[in-house]
Amino acid sequence: MGGIESPHSLAQAFDRLRPTEILGWDLVVGVLGGAGGLWLALAYPQGLRSSVPVAATLMGVVIGAVLAGVAVLAAFLDQGFLRKVRAINREPVRYLSPLLFTAALGIVASILLLVIRVLPNSAPTWLMAVLGALAGLSVLWTLASVIRNLNVLVQFIGLQFEASDLPDLAPSDEERHPVTRRG
Repeated sequence: MGGIESPHSLAQAFDRLRPTEILGWDLVVGVLGGAGGLWLALAYPQGLRSSVPVAATLMGVVIGAVLAGVAVLAAFLDQGFLRKVRAINREPVRYLSPLLFTAALGIVASILLLVIRVLPNSAPTWLMAVLGALAGLSVLWTLASVIRNLNVLVQFIGLQFEASDLPDLAPSDEERHPVTRRG
């Protein structure tokens, strides 16, 4: 049936992200969070350390919710629906990519928070400033991107609605007799 090639890795799924899905208002919120993390690290290092448990808890909740959203979307991607989506020339992974990006960003944020938490109080100020800025950026960007991801869920519902106009399509010869990939 041609046209759309499915990604086979997370990196290829991230390639489906549009620049506007990365460079949006949620990134601006993240930059403000980075400035706040930098300020805390320089002016009130104990404040930075004491914010880690709250931020880590939020990252856990967001990562779990985003992965649940990915699972719900993936559950709708059965063979019949995928044939309809292909017929209307849409890329279903495009709807998953922003959610996967948020999950990956949340994991990076969690790692940065862990590093901040385990560093000794005697860690150099410059190191804490860099880590505070990066953690603030990634934590707030992750949190703000959840709102953008709700828009992706609405778009996916629109895709389902659009595909519902098509009759159920029979599998192609390629689907009935798949060629084994060599790699």
